[in-house]
Amino acid sequence: MVQERDSRLFHIEDTIRRLLRRNAETHLENAFEKLHPAETAQVFRNLEPEELQSAFHVIQDIERRAEILSECDQHIVLALLDPMANEEVVALLKQIGSDDARHLLESLTEQRAAEVLELLGIGESFIIEDIMAYAPDTAGSIMTDSFVAYFDETTVEEAVAEVRKANEAEYVFYVYVLDEERRLRGVISLRQLLLAEPDKRLSEVMTAHVWSVNVHADQEDVARLVSRYNILAIPVVDDSSNLIGIVTVDDVIDVLRDEATEDILKMAGTHAEEITNLSVGRMAWVRFPWLFVSWLGGIGAAWLIGSFREELSKVIALAAFMPVIIGMAGNVGTQSATIIVRGLATGRVSPNAWLRVVSKQLGAGVILGAAYGVLLGILTLFQFQSMAMLGLVVALSIAASMILAALLSSILPLLLHRFRFDPAVATGPLVTTGVDIIGILVYFSIARFLLL
Repeated sequence: MVQERDSRLFHIEDTIRRLLRRNAETHLENAFEKLHPAETAQVFRNLEPEELQSAFHVIQDIERRAEILSECDQHIVLALLDPMANEEVVALLKQIGSDDARHLLESLTEQRAAEVLELLGIGESFIIEDIMAYAPDTAGSIMTDSFVAYFDETTVEEAVAEVRKANEAEYVFYVYVLDEERRLRGVISLRQLLLAEPDKRLSEVMTAHVWSVNVHADQEDVARLVSRYNILAIPVVDDSSNLIGIVTVDDVIDVLRDEATEDILKMAGTHAEEITNLSVGRMAWVRFPWLFVSWLGGIGAAWLIGSFREELSKVIALAAFMPVIIGMAGNVGTQSATIIVRGLATGRVSPNAWLRVVSKQLGAGVILGAAYGVLLGILTLFQFQSMAMLGLVVALSIAASMILAALLSSILPLLLHRFRFDPAVATGPLVTTGVDIIGILVYFSIARFLLL
């Protein structure tokens, strides 16, 4: 199904390019009308800047334009909004929710964003400014003010009538119940509301135990709650427990995707922006620190190998097995580190249960090290029949290296997390460098003890 959709988009993109070359605006407009805004945003990612401007100009419906922009990456939003007059940007902002409005405004320079906010109506401007005041990657930064809430003394009949009039609310998944001071008291699903007796008060039919998040909560924690409890939206409250917004499941999906991408790229020593709009120079600069740590590790490993030159000169066959021992240890280390880092990010690995987590990774390292130690030892005996002890050396070395790699790679992310460092940033280079050095030390130390 996914491949069919990707193939369809590829053909649509090709068709749009041909229509752009022919300036067939009517056919282009018809083509875009048949696409979902998210599909249009996907097509926009692959268009050249001139094609992008021409394609967007063809779309006349302002509501559809706003929906497409809310689905686009920030660098595309900036490219499309840059040539527009501020009045046009204001008209687009009025078509979308406050969370998507923040996405558009953050694409602009601070000066231009301020100019646009001045042109907005006072009410809308205050709402968007309030949301933009919250730190990035918090619940406040991704929430929307589009929700339905009534006081606890409201009757079911009155609430149903009000819900029918709430055509401005984009997300009516739940009805939230407030007390006189607008503090969140409970929640009612639309199904509960419609099936309840009309004369009952909302306080009598609501679910009092309602999951909520503070406006300053990390967006990953918000996403984790929504994912864990399978809810369509989660209310956001301030420090006084007043309801000020909701985070919807579509924003949560974006958060989960972005955070997973960010963690993977950090472990590889790069940045999410590299996928989109980094220049070649900036791309090299972002990668430089990660590679520098690896370079230092390589220099250290080379120095260590040089310090064992006497052993190498006496048993030259030792050099033949260095790549497989270091490589297998590195692979085990990468696997363990990836599991721990991702587990910490998703909440499936608890730092408080570190002993159990490390023990599992260490156990896997022992089993894999023993298995590959036996295999490599047997292979060495066949290849170097006159040096039986060499088989024992390489068997013990690969087993010990893989076990220590699993141990280091599971402890290191937990330590970094404990001291408030991002495990994804440092785990990649530190694990790579540490495992290489450990592998060399273990290999030549065992060789020195058993062969010389």
